[in-house]
Amino acid sequence: MKPLPVKILVTMFMMSLLFLNKEWLVIYGWGITILMYFAFFLDLHNVRTFNFSANVHGYRIFLLAMLALLSTLWSPDPDATLQHSLVMLILVANSFVLYYFMVRYDLFSTMSTLVLVYSFINYSLALGIPVFAFLENHDEEMMRFIGTELNPNYLSIMLMFSIFLSLLAFHRHELKSNAAKGIHILNILLALYTIFLTASRKGIGFSLLLIFFYFMINIRSLLGSFKTIAFAAIAVVVASFFLKGDFINENLAPAFDRIGRLFMTIGGRDSEGSTEDRVRFIREGWQQFTASPIIGYGAASFKYYYHFYAHNNYIELLFGVGFLGPIIYYSIHFSILHKLWKHRTGLFLAAFVLVLMLMDMGLVAYYDKRIMLMLLVIIITAEKEIQEKELMVSLQRFPLSLN
Repeated sequence: MKPLPVKILVTMFMMSLLFLNKEWLVIYGWGITILMYFAFFLDLHNVRTFNFSANVHGYRIFLLAMLALLSTLWSPDPDATLQHSLVMLILVANSFVLYYFMVRYDLFSTMSTLVLVYSFINYSLALGIPVFAFLENHDEEMMRFIGTELNPNYLSIMLMFSIFLSLLAFHRHELKSNAAKGIHILNILLALYTIFLTASRKGIGFSLLLIFFYFMINIRSLLGSFKTIAFAAIAVVVASFFLKGDFINENLAPAFDRIGRLFMTIGGRDSEGSTEDRVRFIREGWQQFTASPIIGYGAASFKYYYHFYAHNNYIELLFGVGFLGPIIYYSIHFSILHKLWKHRTGLFLAAFVLVLMLMDMGLVAYYDKRIMLMLLVIIITAEKEIQEKELMVSLQRFPLSLN
């Protein structure tokens, strides 16, 4: 296939992933997915060889889906477990198709641009600019900002991913113009502001942790750059101008209040319902797992027993399919980390993998389409950095081989 039609098709597919929570987009999403599959098989037929081996996400999720499918035999709700297994198999297909097109047609920049578009649409909604009001979701029972998503946590996680992409672009020195650098700096600042509006504790905490990792990894070059110091000073001045008392009370105070109640509940000085429920799910989920550590109770069965999902990826997997579940799923993360360690590269990528693993303490991630996208980005970027490292090493050795 020609690159332009593929780029258009992948763009439409990516937009369906980012905005599929709208009811009127569901049919569109399925239609684009079917077209993607058709284009994939048509294009793959004309390609002699393509190496899928690096896509550890697709292979490991397939194994996990097979384990989930097997668990229908002992699940208390086999229909729900079967449906969950089919969702995971669709995720596997999407993983391989998206990986193929992103690698074969070098669509990383297209993906990054689409995530930025998604982010700036949500920023416009957060700032009260009504251009994309038709994409905004409204939930009268949800007092926190949700933008185009159904849940403030989903929005905060995607905006954290947007921050990662901007920091990655700076880390890899891919931004050549001042305009591009300015857009990405603006993206980081607006993402942090919007994440605070969501009052998502995991979004706030792990976004700040990601930025902290970036500064620690690049501290020497950042401190030695006059432009960086100047940008930081301007950002502080702008932030101090906008973040006045009334503004903080109206917009950011709920986020600080939720964070404070979290620590007070953990310390036993308060009883915040959400935190108490999550702690109880971890405690009781672990106890139930130890009673059936080999096979668990059936994939997605935690909700059958507790009427909620576990809010914890580790407990959800252990409870559902036993000890093999986390081993299979987190072999994706450890495979990436091992490869980066082996080639002594990708320190910032490794930091983001660790952030995702820590974030799973408060998120069920193994079948989430957003986490699939993030892991594919890490896998593809890791392969690229390894190839660049190997090329650099070979170029350093080449003059010696001439003597």
